[in-house]
Amino acid sequence: MSISDRRRFIKLLLASGGLALAGRYVGSQLSKLETIKGPQPPPGSHISAIKKYPQVNSTNTQSQVELTPEYLWYIVQVGPTPTIDVSNYALVVDGLVERPFKLTYNDLTSLPSVKIVNTLQCVSDPYFLKATVEWTGVRLSTILNMAGVSEGAIKVIAYGADGYTSDLPISKAMEPDTIVAYMADGSPLPSDHGYPVRLVVPRWWGYKNVKWLVRLTVTNENYLGYWESLGYPDIARKNGE
Repeated sequence: MSISDRRRFIKLLLASGGLALAGRYVGSQLSKLETIKGPQPPPGSHISAIKKYPQVNSTNTQSQVELTPEYLWYIVQVGPTPTIDVSNYALVVDGLVERPFKLTYNDLTSLPSVKIVNTLQCVSDPYFLKATVEWTGVRLSTILNMAGVSEGAIKVIAYGADGYTSDLPISKAMEPDTIVAYMADGSPLPSDHGYPVRLVVPRWWGYKNVKWLVRLTVTNENYLGYWESLGYPDIARKNGE
């Protein structure tokens, strides 16, 4: 994206700051719609999980949270870790949007950024498979407002470079702490944890936090991602949150 294009997008973003997206309250309606299942993993792929037993304070208050050292972060993924050349990286934003576009890594890191502290937890073992991290990135709502979400859209589909998919209701995607992250604890993302870019979705289970993010597609269909297609909750709120 050129500097002039970037400036134009930022102007569009500012102009759309008060945008009230259609579908804000669609979460309760999703179960009534016909579902479309996401792709299954390719033949020979595998599900891997590495338990690293982080010692994490149970509180959700950011000022009191103990960050988990990187070497203790858990890993759960479908298939091997992809190798991504950041110089060729692009995040595609398409689907039911007025202005589809691509963001390079430099484009993304030039946008207004935020920091959040969030605890990733695996739904299959939330006590041991968890890690509390300070993430830096761009609000997903910033990117969606730049694209201009069309009327009737109900979900955002997130695609990883490994072929993994998950989905978010528009209302969740627009929450201010749902972000497209490119740093963890002040450093670029480790390769096994989504380098160069991943989705971070606070208060929802880890399978919604797509690693190696390469595409965001806005849709009016009730698409289900990989784990959602296998019966995991589509509205993936963690216990008590």
